[in-house]
Amino acid sequence: MIPINLKSPTPLWEQIKEGLKNQILLGVWSAGEQLPSVRSLAAELGINPNTIQRAYTELEREGLTFTVSGRGCFVEENVEVLALKRKSEALEKFTKAVDDCIKSGIEKDELLKQIETLFGKDGN
Repeated sequence: MIPINLKSPTPLWEQIKEGLKNQILLGVWSAGEQLPSVRSLAAELGINPNTIQRAYTELEREGLTFTVSGRGCFVEENVEVLALKRKSEALEKFTKAVDDCIKSGIEKDELLKQIETLFGKDGN
């Protein structure tokens, strides 16, 4: 199920796109697997089918899915490459955030403590 927050300022189509994107990159949907039809997902989420179609269109634009006319929307074969790209982008953001913390005077011990808290004491 894709989490939807009706009170969020983020448009519904974008919430759906991000939810599906996360599921694809985490391997919930395998390469070549068909996503739910626009109508079935719209019914499941109680949302207008046009909203789902917009999310699917954006996923395709980002290279995560492809559409077969009359058959539906499928997960792209190169998802593993996209997952690696996403990890790389996340590490880039993390590096920038750490740099900002250092410039703000936050000490290494404080940063490490925060990381340990986020991962849990055992590092998992």
